[in-house]
Amino acid sequence: MSFWELLALVSAMATIMGVFLAIYATINNRLLKEESAHTREILLRMEQGQQSIQKDMAEARQDMAEARHEMAEARHEMAEAIKYLADLIRLDGERTRQAVRAPS
Repeated sequence: MSFWELLALVSAMATIMGVFLAIYATINNRLLKEESAHTREILLRMEQGQQSIQKDMAEARQDMAEARHEMAEARHEMAEAIKYLADLIRLDGERTRQAVRAPS
C-alpha cells in the first residue's frame, strides 16, 4: 500500500467516524432536550406542590389562631359565669344565715 492509498483509507475511515459521531450527537442532543423538558416539568410540579403546602399551612395557622381566640373568649365567658354563680351562692348563703339568725 502506498502512502496515498493509506491516506485515502484513513480519510475515508475518519469521514465515516465523523458521520457516526454527528448522528450520535444529534440523537444525544434530542434526548437531552427531552430530558431537560421533563426535568423542568418535574421542578415546576414540585414548586407548585410546595406553594400549595405553604398555602395550606398558612390557612391552618390562621384556623389555629381563630380557634385560640375563640377558646380565650369561651374561657372569659366561663369565668364570668362562674363569678356570677359564686355571687349568687354567696348571696343565697347570706340570706340563709340571716334567716337562721332571725328570731322565730
